[in-house]
Amino acid sequence: MKNQTSKPASQTGRYFKYAIGEIILVVIGILIALQINNWNETRKERAFELEMLRSFKTSLTTDLADINYNIAKHQASLLACDSILELMTSSNQIHEDALSELFAKAFFVTRFVYSSSAFESLKAKGVNIISNQKLRKKIIDVYDSRYRFFGIAEDDYAKNYFLGIQEIFPLRFEGGVDYDIISGDFVGSLRPIDFELLKKDEEFMYYLKTNRNWTDLYINFHYKGLKSDVVALIDLIDQELNKRQAI
Repeated sequence: MKNQTSKPASQTGRYFKYAIGEIILVVIGILIALQINNWNETRKERAFELEMLRSFKTSLTTDLADINYNIAKHQASLLACDSILELMTSSNQIHEDALSELFAKAFFVTRFVYSSSAFESLKAKGVNIISNQKLRKKIIDVYDSRYRFFGIAEDDYAKNYFLGIQEIFPLRFEGGVDYDIISGDFVGSLRPIDFELLKKDEEFMYYLKTNRNWTDLYINFHYKGLKSDVVALIDLIDQELNKRQAI
């Protein structure tokens, strides 16, 4: 007598194997789709990272140019302070126009103008988009720490300058500081009412020496520290860009 259940059982087995095969194919398809999607997302992130690095380099290069310009201006201020101090303690003579120009240089103030748009864009996307950990840390250090710290020092330096404008200059100089804004050198004039009296003016001497010492500190600590960090960051970005180009 034939087994009546053998045929249905055989068909059920084939259907089961077919179903399992379909499920496996679907799972493989999903995994492949996920892998492609992840690959696309990774590719987009790396493209955005590359765009950010180029943007950072452009901004930092502009920042560095402003830093170098400001350092040069403050070095000129430092030299002018030293020249005035030498004149005030000697019998050497100088033409009043040249003296007025020296005073204007001595009390010249600048502002560090920088762009933070690249850093703000990076923060909006997430700083971890920068895959190089050392580079990522340096970017954060420069924009979140160094630029912020320098801004505080800059404000303190400016306060001393405005103290001169408000309290020191009015009774000792003819009018205010007059700078030629047409020329790129901003040649100025600050004409003393009586230079011989200034030589005996202890309050002014104290202010002049303080301005000279602050300018020296400003250049050789704050500005040169800022420049060192910006140059180091540009160098790290260049290394990362060169590495990407070599891939």
